[in-house]
Amino acid sequence: MSDLFSSPVLRVDQPRGVPGAESRYRVFDGNGTLLATAGERDISRLRRAARTAGGGGGSGRTVHVESTQGVPLISVQAQKGTGSGDTHVSTADGALIGSLRKIGEKAGYQYMLLDAAERPVGRLDGSRYGYKFPVIDGYGNHVAQVDKKLKGVATELLTTADRYSVEIFQPLHDPLRVLVVATPIAIDLMLYEGKDWPIG
Repeated sequence: MSDLFSSPVLRVDQPRGVPGAESRYRVFDGNGTLLATAGERDISRLRRAARTAGGGGGSGRTVHVESTQGVPLISVQAQKGTGSGDTHVSTADGALIGSLRKIGEKAGYQYMLLDAAERPVGRLDGSRYGYKFPVIDGYGNHVAQVDKKLKGVATELLTTADRYSVEIFQPLHDPLRVLVVATPIAIDLMLYEGKDWPIG
């Protein structure tokens, strides 16, 4: 098993870049050791330019997560045309592990965590502003915490540079464990890759 899925503390960074051009991330453990990199594949220069100029957020994007040795681990795909409310997590060879599905946002950003058969295995009780996401398992226990870190107004609004922390409080069984690890990328695609404004 990759260290990515055994570390109790993770930090997910999105490098500063032109908004909307290409989704890329780096994943570190609690000591700052790089565990994995993630990004889209084969995005043409023309497509990157169109995204920058026209926006569109993370809908339809697929991010592939690899170990530092280049071994494919999982992919995270924000489904196109779902109102940024459904994201699939799959193995490197394409087998569905589970998904995050939006269930409401009146009192916050809430998502069900589903297994491959669409059975609930947990949920995210997102805060009103979408920055804090307690992870609740199927028994109602607060088993992990995913937070988006604020990086300043200009950085938040005008670039894709985002940072997330993940803290897992107890051993988790699959697929919940994998879904928790994938949550920062899924949340970023669903909520924050929409910072796709033209930059003059």
